[in-house]
Amino acid sequence: MHATTDTYGVVCAALTSTFRIPEDELTPDVTLEQLELDSLALAEFVLVLEENLGVKAEGERANRSTTLAEVTAYLDELRAAGAEAR
Repeated sequence: MHATTDTYGVVCAALTSTFRIPEDELTPDVTLEQLELDSLALAEFVLVLEENLGVKAEGERANRSTTLAEVTAYLDELRAAGAEAR
């Protein structure tokens, strides 16, 4: 499986399992605001992704106007940097 697809799948799984967002509402261009994630939910989302992907993300990089595609791209960058550091 391609890493981006894998990362996007983890992002979507986190949203459906943690926040009970229906999978059919998740598209790459939907924003976190459109998914009705407030600042507390956004912080929890970052923690869930860090645990699931084994990365350390900067919460400031994601805000309510960030799309799922942007979240995925950022996480892919972190995963690639982590792989290079090993």
